[in-house]
Order: sequence, then C-alpha cells, then structure tokens
Amino acid sequence: MGKVGGRSNRQQDSQTPFPSRASLYLGVALELPGTILGGLLVGHLLDNYFGTSPWLLITLSLLAFAGAFVRLVHWFKYFERERDGSRVKKDDTPH
Repeated sequence: MGKVGGRSNRQQDSQTPFPSRASLYLGVALELPGTILGGLLVGHLLDNYFGTSPWLLITLSLLAFAGAFVRLVHWFKYFERERDGSRVKKDDTPH
C-alpha cells in the first residue's frame, strides 16, 4: 500500500483483504459438496423419469465425486501457487 516508516510494507502489500479471502474459501467449501449433491439430485430425477433406478443415480454420483476430486486438486494447486507468491499462471503458449 505504501511506506511505513520510510520503507515499503511488503507484508501489507502482499495480503489480500479478509472479505476477498473469505469469499474464496467459502466458494471452495460450497463447490465440493454442491457438485456431489448436484450429481445425486440429477441422478435421482433421471432415474425416476426413465425408470432405471438406481443405475443413473450411481453413475452420476460417481461422476460427481470424480469431478469434485478434480476440482479439489485444482484448488490445491491454486492455493499452493498463491502461498508461494506466484499467483499468475505461467503461460507456455507461443505468441
């Protein structure tokens, strides 16, 4: 933000505001169970519609668990980059 005592305050400059961090963590906390519950709900509704109980429920639940796990791995990588200070993803594509 500025200088503190004649020198820059790096700790204050590198920290994001609490509401921003809290909203990010809340988003992660709601995304994972939301994905799984969404798979359960859609599977249940499709099973009722097509009369295939419980096969679509099982299939979509497993897909939702896999999707939630993949998202969790992405979030871990994001938070690791953020902790290391390299928030910007490296762009290896040719220009």
